[in-house]
Amino acid sequence: MIKLHNFYFGRVLGLCLLVLSQVSLIKSVSAQPPDSASSIVESAISVGAGPRCVAVGDFDGDGKLDFVTANQEANNVSVFLGKGTGSFKEAKGSPVAVEGSPRAIVVADFNGDKKLDLAVANSSSNNVSILLGDGSGGFKATNDSPVEAGPRPISLAVGDLNNDGKLDLAVANMVSGAVSILLGDGSGGFKSAARPFKVGRTPTFLALGDFNGDHKLDVVTVNQVSNNVSVLLGNGDGTFQAKADFEVGSHPRSVAVADVNGDQKPDLIIANGNANSVSVLLNDGNGSFGPKTDFPTGSAPRWLAVGDFDNDGKLDLAVANEESNDVSLLMGDGTGHFTPHTSIPVGTNPVAVAAGDFNGDHSLDLAVANNGPNNVSILIGDGTGKFRPRH
Repeated sequence: MIKLHNFYFGRVLGLCLLVLSQVSLIKSVSAQPPDSASSIVESAISVGAGPRCVAVGDFDGDGKLDFVTANQEANNVSVFLGKGTGSFKEAKGSPVAVEGSPRAIVVADFNGDKKLDLAVANSSSNNVSILLGDGSGGFKATNDSPVEAGPRPISLAVGDLNNDGKLDLAVANMVSGAVSILLGDGSGGFKSAARPFKVGRTPTFLALGDFNGDHKLDVVTVNQVSNNVSVLLGNGDGTFQAKADFEVGSHPRSVAVADVNGDQKPDLIIANGNANSVSVLLNDGNGSFGPKTDFPTGSAPRWLAVGDFDNDGKLDLAVANEESNDVSLLMGDGTGHFTPHTSIPVGTNPVAVAAGDFNGDHSLDLAVANNGPNNVSILIGDGTGKFRPRH
């Protein structure tokens, strides 16, 4: 049975922030080396210029996973529909134009029509594009799109932040060091909440979770300059308490939220870009986190995807490493510790990774956005923690 943690709140079906999200040292599981590094390149799928994010979901309702990328240099998103075999074809109408420098995508049903929609953070135009899905893989901007955000929105997450049964957005604004809240009306419209909420210096990534067990969503941001994460506990009405900061590694770039030690409390896993490591912070259940434990990765880790890659019931971690041009696999032991990493080569400058079952074999696969060659590598998992490029 597949175990993939996207941290689904309300009706959220996919994230690019993480997409999809979680992590776990002891029982070593080796990665399957491909026949050659060139086989990875040959199996990659060309997308728009400057892909910075990849997210997955069933966009055409055929029961097969699809993927979408945010293409920063092309100012658009590419949509690819899965065939259920690990192969993909570009959707009709793709790419879809958005605003300036799209950096992140979340996938959810914003208007309650049971069709997946997209929200895209546009970092240079300081706004968020809302694209409603037509159920066949096509997307169209709402009349009110784009929605204003703060200065340089670079990451976003989706969930019901005010407990009205409608999905909202939390947006990390890199320049102002604050989080903007966009409240959803249930029909695809969004409006800004009263004020932004301060976090650490230069937030580059954001995720949601119920960190204190009060059934109200909280926010965590990764702060690149201050080398910490900020946790904002939610009041359940779209507002948040003052931040609490927790130290992580140098130059953190992204965070995943997952219960990595099996105590039913969501923990934090952070990719530290300059430290070449991930930090694991265990949750005490009251909204606070213990000191970090670090695990080495490849060079310049940028993004995390979490799932049970070896089908042992324990969460594992896949990390996209921008400078070593590979994905690190760290297998979890269920206590919050992970094996020494193994590496799978992918394309040049991988900056994002998402997990899903792309070929219907009930084992998790990986989609990796390679910013250098403007493509996505598809790695097929065999359910034992080994991966190969798609054929």
